[in-house]
Amino acid sequence: MNPYILLQLCCWKQQRAKRIDSTVEYRIGRDTVEHFDESEVREIEIDDKNYPKLLKCITKPPKTLRIRGNLPLNQKIIAISGSRETTQQALDAAYRIGRMLAQHGYTIVTGLAHGCDTAATERALSAGGNVIGVVPRGLKSLRGHTKKLAEKIFAAGGTVLSEYPDDLAEIFGRHYLRRDAIITGLSEKTIIIAAEERSGSSATANHALRQGRKVLITRYVKAKIEDATLIENLGELKDVLGVDREDSGK
Repeated sequence: MNPYILLQLCCWKQQRAKRIDSTVEYRIGRDTVEHFDESEVREIEIDDKNYPKLLKCITKPPKTLRIRGNLPLNQKIIAISGSRETTQQALDAAYRIGRMLAQHGYTIVTGLAHGCDTAATERALSAGGNVIGVVPRGLKSLRGHTKKLAEKIFAAGGTVLSEYPDDLAEIFGRHYLRRDAIITGLSEKTIIIAAEERSGSSATANHALRQGRKVLITRYVKAKIEDATLIENLGELKDVLGVDREDSGK
C-alpha cells in the first residue's frame, strides 16, 4: 500500500478512536450521578413513628420509604399534578398556585415531571416554600431534568423520596402508577392543573378519589373527573382551603 495512503488511514483511525472515546465520556458524564451521598438518605419503615400518617392510610402503602431530606412535621400538604405538554395559560396557573400555597405555609408534592409539576415546584421554591418530590426509581438513579429538580428541592431544604432501592434504574408503567399513589397518599388534597383523558394526571386524580382525598381541578383539565371541585381562580382556591382572600401570606 502507498505509504501516504497508509499514513492517512492511520490518522483517520486515531481521530475516529478519539471521537468514540469522547462520545463514551459524554454518555458516562451524562448518565452518571455526580453527587450521591448515601449518608444523606435515610430509610423509614411503615411502623416507624415518623412514617407519614396520611400515607399509612392508603391501600397497600409502601412498607419502606427511602428519603433524602426531612419530611414536614405539619399536615398542610397538597399534591399538584398536570400535563407535561400543555398551554402557557396552564403553566401560568401552576406558577400562581405553587406560589400561593408556599406563601400560606403549604408543602406541595409533585412527581418532578416537565410542565405543570416543574412550574409549580420552581415557583414554590422561589417563594420559600417546602416541596416533596416523589420519584418512580431509585434515588441514586435519577437522571436529567428530574435529577436537577431534585437537587434544587434538596438544596432548599425539601424532600425527595422513593419506595425503591437507591440503584433501581429500569422502570415501567407500574412504577409511575405507584409514584402517583404515593403523591396523593401523602396529601390531604390534590390539585390537577391540566389533564387529558386517560392521562397520567387523570390517573393521579383517580388515585386521590379512591383514597378518599379531595380533588380540585382548573379550567384546563379536559379529562372527565368525577366528584372533583372546579376552581376558577386563586380566590376560589383560598375559599376551599379556608384562607382569607385578602391574606397574601408570608
